[in-house]
Amino acid sequence: MEFASVIFIELFLPVVLIVYYLLGFIKKEPLKTTLRNGFLLLASLVFYAFGGINELLLFIALIALNFFAGIALGAIDPEKKKGLRRTVFVAALLLNVGVLIFFKYTTMFVNMINMFRESGSFGASLAGLLTFNGTSVAEGALKIVMPLAISFIVFQSISYISDVYLGKTKHSKNILTFALYMTLLCQVTQGPIMRYGNLGAQIESRQHTLDGFMAGLKRFVYGLGKKVLIANVVAVAVDKIFDANKTYMDVTKMGAPIAWLGILLYTLQIYYDFSGYTDMAIGVGGMLGFKIDENFNYPYTSLSVQEFWRRWHISLSSWFKDYIYIPLGGSRCSKARACFNVAVVFFVTGIWHGANLTFIFWGLIFVVASIVERLFLGKLLQKNPVKPINWLYATLVVMIGWVFFRSDNLDFAGKFIGQMFSFQGSTAGYSVLSYLSLEVIIALVCGIIFCGAIQRPLSGVYGKIKDKTAVKVIELILLLAIFALCLIRIVGGSYAPSIYQNF
Repeated sequence: MEFASVIFIELFLPVVLIVYYLLGFIKKEPLKTTLRNGFLLLASLVFYAFGGINELLLFIALIALNFFAGIALGAIDPEKKKGLRRTVFVAALLLNVGVLIFFKYTTMFVNMINMFRESGSFGASLAGLLTFNGTSVAEGALKIVMPLAISFIVFQSISYISDVYLGKTKHSKNILTFALYMTLLCQVTQGPIMRYGNLGAQIESRQHTLDGFMAGLKRFVYGLGKKVLIANVVAVAVDKIFDANKTYMDVTKMGAPIAWLGILLYTLQIYYDFSGYTDMAIGVGGMLGFKIDENFNYPYTSLSVQEFWRRWHISLSSWFKDYIYIPLGGSRCSKARACFNVAVVFFVTGIWHGANLTFIFWGLIFVVASIVERLFLGKLLQKNPVKPINWLYATLVVMIGWVFFRSDNLDFAGKFIGQMFSFQGSTAGYSVLSYLSLEVIIALVCGIIFCGAIQRPLSGVYGKIKDKTAVKVIELILLLAIFALCLIRIVGGSYAPSIYQNF
């Protein structure tokens, strides 16, 4: 179920909020919290079940696996039975990773093996790799349906058993608390990836205030606007440009203006799509009394690639840092080893995002950029007084990376990048005006203006004036206008599935 859908906005969310707050009239504790948590667990399972009953059964099995693994880790003496405890941890870890590999990558591996068998020569194999479309390489190929949000679910499970094993958090003794930690509807499908030590404590005890509810409602509406009024609008033009080979135009005839327009629009689409979802998740959590972790901090204002990854998908970057980068040695080792650790992190980041070689190359782009910055470029960027040059460099690297992220295969990505730097117009009779309706132009302009260029430098000013009556009135009018426009578009059939829901 999507946040930006009629069924969620007009039925599911209102019913959840009404029942949840009616349960608040129960005076006796801990009965009130238990009933509220039980209801939220049921609502979360229903929310997730829209992805399929079979997926829900697998999810419940993962919850049971990790809950009992946590119980076992908590019961085994870490001093007297260190080996047994490590065995339990490794077994639970391998089972989680195994589930992820089976459902997310088996199809790709099998189809790739079949491709090599049928290619017959090195040249044919190389051509096959360049045109390999991950899990959909050929009609009739093996296709294992990937459960909804399996990557997020498994990573949250791994964080829990790892923190319990390392003693960073106590294991959960309450199956209701743990199940709700794993399934909480406001972050189950696309994150943020939260730690049990943070979210588990809120499940057991949280505050409900009118100010918190209204702040959550406001955050939800702004996120809805990002998703519906910007991401969904530009998505139509993005799909036309990036699906050129499938529809009407050979990508090699696209020309630089259309290619740059396409990647600019996609750069905005993926940000407003994912950050919009995060805002809605934080908003729903706020309305229910939860504080959900931030996941974005104006990443497109970054002055280096390393800064970009401190601001983009923060919960995932933090996960990789804590559970892969630091265990490998982090930066407290030789420069060569630190560079190797960075390479491993971004390689795994690419694999995590999808079963396609394009995601691996996307990760490798950031491997190269991050290592170069660590070796010498980072110091030059810090000393450079002309900061717009830093911004242009970081943005260009990110946009080239997005080409691989959006493309179906390496062949298309390479040709698309070639068109970006071809310095020639379309030879197929198309122009940028073919994709720029008034609606897209408005979304494009708003997308550029509101991706951090204004908010970041003026955040301090807003903090000083946000409580003034005039500002509150203006903001209320703006929120009502955004909500009304979103409802009109949603009811009218405007729909584009969230990009990160596929992961």
